[in-house]
Amino acid sequence: MVHIPNAFNVKLMILKWVPGFLFVLTLVLFSDGCSKAPAAKDKSTTAGNANQQDQSAAAAPHLQPTLRGDIERTSLAISMARDALKLKKWDDAVSQLQAARKEVDAALSRQPRLREELEALRSAIDRAIPAVEGRGKESEIRVAELQTRIGAIKVNTFAQ
Repeated sequence: MVHIPNAFNVKLMILKWVPGFLFVLTLVLFSDGCSKAPAAKDKSTTAGNANQQDQSAAAAPHLQPTLRGDIERTSLAISMARDALKLKKWDDAVSQLQAARKEVDAALSRQPRLREELEALRSAIDRAIPAVEGRGKESEIRVAELQTRIGAIKVNTFAQ
């Protein structure tokens, strides 16, 4: 007696092989990705690394000793202060606000065209620090105001 497979049995046989095939394919792809040796270094890669460093510097303006870097660091410190306030870490918030004030002072020393806005931000930081030290409800409002001010400064500085 000859067994003639019907369509259902054929589909069932094919489905039995699919998980095994996918597993092997996954293993092959992962092993191929991990087996590549690093490229040998030569003079052309040194030049490529210099370009890469220039690109990373442009991608990370908060690391630059420029007005833009000062503003980015100020923004970062204010953002971190707001996060610390949300977690009720009052001392951390105060230290971040003090760091933001130092960055504003550094930005003002560069003689920027946004002197008035930066001075207003500095005085707003000076008002926010005692509010945060007092751990009042007003502290969140003050820090939110700082974020609004630094956001406006960033728009005015980087849009031009």
